[in-house]
Amino acid sequence: MYIKDINRGDPIHFLVKMADKTDKRAFIALMVLAVITGIVTFYAFGAVTPKSGVVDSIYRQELPPEATASEDAAAGAAGAAVDESAYANKVEIKILKGSSTQGNPSYDPNPGSASSDALVTWVNDDTVPHTATSGAGPSDPESGKLFDTGIIMAGDKASVPAEKIGAGEHDYHCTVHPFMQGKITIT
Repeated sequence: MYIKDINRGDPIHFLVKMADKTDKRAFIALMVLAVITGIVTFYAFGAVTPKSGVVDSIYRQELPPEATASEDAAAGAAGAAVDESAYANKVEIKILKGSSTQGNPSYDPNPGSASSDALVTWVNDDTVPHTATSGAGPSDPESGKLFDTGIIMAGDKASVPAEKIGAGEHDYHCTVHPFMQGKITIT
């Protein structure tokens, strides 16, 4: 029996017509469910998406408060800006390009020398950060007690007055790369 042979009064005609209505209802129900699922998903992911400037985590730890002015003064030359115009005598020591590779020359001149009225400036010609910190190395108990430039970024410089360093021959090193060592003599 073919569909064209079905008469309107036959029971099979009733089933075919009912199936068409059920298919329409099922299709409409699926579309409504798809729209609802899309809306719920949009808002659910929007609620958990990270937001700029907001840290919402169970692992978050608050940072310690910033150092006060008296703590900064106690820290020494690392954070203190030096007025270069106040010094007529300036000595420049270059942190050489490639000095972060062990075995390459580190500072030029090495050993350096300056008079006690000079301003000693370390210029970072390398591509990575360095320091100039007094002492023979990180294990030296006197490390950083005479002077410490703090981190000198690539292309930047840091200065320490020679009078702060004191007279005599002084070892210094880079705290980031302890194999980088130099000497400076203050007369």
